[in-house]
Amino acid sequence: MLKKKTMLIFLFAVLGVLTLLGIGYGLYSLNLGSEDYDLDRTYGVSSYITDEMLANTSSCNVDLCLKEEYNPENIGKEADNIVIASVISLDGATPEKGLFGITTGKILINQTLRGDLKPGQVVEYMKNGGVMKMSDWEETQPESANEKRRYLREQAGKNIDLDNTYIDITISDDIKIEEGYTYLIYLKENDDKYEIIGLDVGLRKVDVNYSSRISAQSLQVDTLKVMNNKTGEFESLQNYINTYINNSQKE
Repeated sequence: MLKKKTMLIFLFAVLGVLTLLGIGYGLYSLNLGSEDYDLDRTYGVSSYITDEMLANTSSCNVDLCLKEEYNPENIGKEADNIVIASVISLDGATPEKGLFGITTGKILINQTLRGDLKPGQVVEYMKNGGVMKMSDWEETQPESANEKRRYLREQAGKNIDLDNTYIDITISDDIKIEEGYTYLIYLKENDDKYEIIGLDVGLRKVDVNYSSRISAQSLQVDTLKVMNNKTGEFESLQNYINTYINNSQKE
């Protein structure tokens, strides 16, 4: 009898642990945008960039001359998902050797125009550029370039604290991603995240008002407008979809 009781207690304990693990995994999956999603959940928006950081930030714009390569037709062939999504957060930016740094955060899917992401799903994105600590960024740069920067600062009489100074790296023609706003976004799967591709072509603001708390929205596409990043004007989103999305396929 004692052995049976001991075995039952053991089995209940194992089931309890598995249940807890299942609950934990469900929450983790929701945060990372698995097939578990919640249409009714509300998210507070956030950004790692503070006013204090911006007060100590210098800008660096890089010209890649990719105007012909980055157009709706080409990036549409590369994208795994084309979505209308709201930005929950900018979580941070990490310098990458030979690149321009990567900003990461989370977006909430409102509608998928192509692909398999679902409304209410939260996924992590990655995007070129961002605001990062100067000391971290210089660790990824050639020492000869760092020496030249130190020399120029000395000549200008600037003695700066690299740990409290930031650099904002953008690529020419690209736009910044902002929390609380809604965008038309071209996404390509990259490990456990989704890369925003196509620079300013793959990220276009939609005329949905800013909100500090966002939830999945049932949007009427035919009434919305999308930013033309070349002209700075809003255009019909439905016309854009008909021209560049409905008439093209991913390769």
